[in-house]
Amino acid sequence: MTTDTSALRVESRALVAFGVERYEDAVTYSAVRRYLGDVGAIPVGAWGTLDGISDKLNRDWVTALGSRLSEADIARNEMERIADGLMQIAADYEGTELDVATNFDVFNRDLGLYLPLGDGYGNGVRVRPGGAGILSQPPERRLPDDRPVVVIPEGNDRLGATRNERLPRTRVVEEPITIGSSDGNNLGFSGGRTTHYENGEGDQLDTFIHEHRDTLLQLEAILIELGTGQRLPLTDLMVHAWRSAPKVIWNRADLVHSAAGTYAELRAEMDGELKNLKLYWDGSAAQAFGQYAERASAYLVQLETQARWLAEEGKKAASMLEGLRNAYASLGYQHIGTLIDALKGYIEAVNGLFSSCSSPEKALLDTVRTFVTYLLDTERQYVQAMSDLIKVDEQERKERPDLGTRGHDTTPFPQAGVGGTAWADRGSWVPRPGRPAV
Repeated sequence: MTTDTSALRVESRALVAFGVERYEDAVTYSAVRRYLGDVGAIPVGAWGTLDGISDKLNRDWVTALGSRLSEADIARNEMERIADGLMQIAADYEGTELDVATNFDVFNRDLGLYLPLGDGYGNGVRVRPGGAGILSQPPERRLPDDRPVVVIPEGNDRLGATRNERLPRTRVVEEPITIGSSDGNNLGFSGGRTTHYENGEGDQLDTFIHEHRDTLLQLEAILIELGTGQRLPLTDLMVHAWRSAPKVIWNRADLVHSAAGTYAELRAEMDGELKNLKLYWDGSAAQAFGQYAERASAYLVQLETQARWLAEEGKKAASMLEGLRNAYASLGYQHIGTLIDALKGYIEAVNGLFSSCSSPEKALLDTVRTFVTYLLDTERQYVQAMSDLIKVDEQERKERPDLGTRGHDTTPFPQAGVGGTAWADRGSWVPRPGRPAV
């Protein structure tokens, strides 16, 4: 039977209200962990296949995300500790079992969908006198690595997009060779072994590759046949950026802000509720609890900052990839005419008289080398910028003492001061004289 809290003493009501809210916060932080693990699971392929950068971006993102997941666990554990302690104090003070309904009121439209997945989510909180805190909810059987099952309602397009991601891919096929003419004069060949570029971003680079795929692949086939060892503009350079999906990265990174917003929302609520609790209780334990709760509030500020940092770094990485893609496309459009002319000149020279004496490949190779040099210079500019994103400094980790943390590794809960556990002494909570009647 649900407890009629209006029948409790006013100071007990304040304890119960604060304890139940912190229990709800603990469940919410469990949901935050599941949310971050879901939206933060950027597909490996979304980073592209840029040598020396795509793997690093993915690795650093996964490392930093893991720290944010650990922090959500720490926050959950601390809120559970507060809820257990205060609810037990209230039950012992009243000498009766308490069964209080929960009312999860997270306003974030993204996080709210994950609340039913939070550990301990239920309709009420029970605690009995002489116990050891809140009685556990019946455990829900889950596999350790299960993924959230969330029904995303219509209208939440940003979150819904994470369920409909299609990454760019190349597909090599053998097609029948056909010979034909579009104007009745010049014969042309089509078919054979060719590469298709599918699920592209629909941006300038994707458009350029689709428009000029045949020309570029023909050019590369000649370069391979000549055995020059020349880097191929499309296959060796452009395609590695084309395989990236910056829109996927940007959307998922931006969704991390919802976790940061939840930290901020719940911290603000706890600060206001702590002021109310102090109106009703005095004594050494109550004062020690006030200091502990203030440390917990400061910790939540740090977690909000860390989550926002991760979100912004992911968005920066997406923007860098977009920039490289656009630069490649711009260079492609600027030089495609020159490449086409060089290709035509080579084919005409090879088919003409005395081609073996005229070195027709020289003009072609000079043109391709110039274009590849432009691409490489552009790539270097962006790769250097991207290499500093989502950075977790390994040297900093090696030098760090055991007392704390720096940078963007997991932020530990602050060390308790002298008497940091004194607030759990149930006999040292004293009702404040002149406390409000309601």
